[in-house]
Amino acid sequence: MQSVPSSDFRHQAALLRLCPRHRITCIVATLLTVFATVHYAKFSILAAPNSITITKRAGVPNVADAVASFTQSWVTPPGYTPSAHCSSICALPSGDLLAVWYGGTREGAEDVSLFTARLPAGSEQWSQPVKTVDRALAQNELERMIKKVGNAVIFPDHTGGLWMVYVSVSMGGWSGSALNIKSSRDEGRTWGESQRLTLNPFLNLSSLVRNKPVYASDGRIGLPVYYEMATKFPQILWLTPGQDGSVQDYRIRNLSTETGLIQPTLVPLQGDRMLMLLRDGRSSRSIHTAYSDDNGWTWSQALPSSLPNPDAAVDALRLRDGRILLVYNDATNGRENLRLALSSDDGRTWSTGPVVEQGINQEYSYPNLVEDQRGRIHLTYTWRRESIKHVIFNLAWLDHPVLAQLPVRP
Repeated sequence: MQSVPSSDFRHQAALLRLCPRHRITCIVATLLTVFATVHYAKFSILAAPNSITITKRAGVPNVADAVASFTQSWVTPPGYTPSAHCSSICALPSGDLLAVWYGGTREGAEDVSLFTARLPAGSEQWSQPVKTVDRALAQNELERMIKKVGNAVIFPDHTGGLWMVYVSVSMGGWSGSALNIKSSRDEGRTWGESQRLTLNPFLNLSSLVRNKPVYASDGRIGLPVYYEMATKFPQILWLTPGQDGSVQDYRIRNLSTETGLIQPTLVPLQGDRMLMLLRDGRSSRSIHTAYSDDNGWTWSQALPSSLPNPDAAVDALRLRDGRILLVYNDATNGRENLRLALSSDDGRTWSTGPVVEQGINQEYSYPNLVEDQRGRIHLTYTWRRESIKHVIFNLAWLDHPVLAQLPVRP
């Protein structure tokens, strides 16, 4: 397919400047879209999952795991891009780790691209980043004008395939976004073409993604997503992967009727129970929690927890010993620190842990957690909007934390 000159896209953008009457029409259409999204998405899947599976680890802890361990490294080389943000990390069947993030001159710039990097099993050095998706590639694969790309997550399925879901915007800001999916059959070394997901009625706008999925026993993958045009609320995208790297089926369902809470993190508990933690964009400024007793199909009211939230992303992980590990910004305003917390009662109460990173007038944000086959915990996060940082620790360190500082980059 031949690429379309950028001047043609500028001409198309000029056509989008509307007179007042047309603006009113668009506002009404937007409100109708939101109304339809809120009500339609509740009934888009016929049946709830029978159960949620928990990925089994191939390895077992060794003697060294009894000794507290904490190490740090950089996913991104120094100065690789002026800005780097929103990392996602996953453990691959081979034992490798793969990370994805976006980088460019600044968030939302036309030169922003999605990059991946690999940490081979047994290595301490991340590979050089690979540009996986940029605006031009997305335009060609999706056959539509793309203004910018953003948040991405990567996750494996149970057949050996790997998936990437990422945000693209054709007009406006993040509220005008859409979700797209790519697949890989070689653990992210090569990727198939992007497919646009039609998730919301009419304009198919304002779906975003941030956190890792849960896995149903029937093969469906439940990816937490969220909606933020005119109003904000959490959703879940149920994907059924095909054997050939295609998407066999996908449906979306709302997770809550409450608004102002986004970027859901889902944590499977015992039996059919599941915990959801939510970023708070409202004045209450606290992490909210909700529970499901039917594998994420229906949910209790989301209530404020004892932990603050400065309208920032969080992530959580159920550890091999049953505790829940949470990473969050311990503040009601600003993202100047990144802290750990632990819960031994399924998220009803929390004990605060060590501060992983802090600095006045700096940003440490958008954490992402994964546990590898040995039970080591990996955390990646945005470091000052300049780099993606990676730390590794074990359960022994969680109980007796001592931080080893990595030299600050120039």
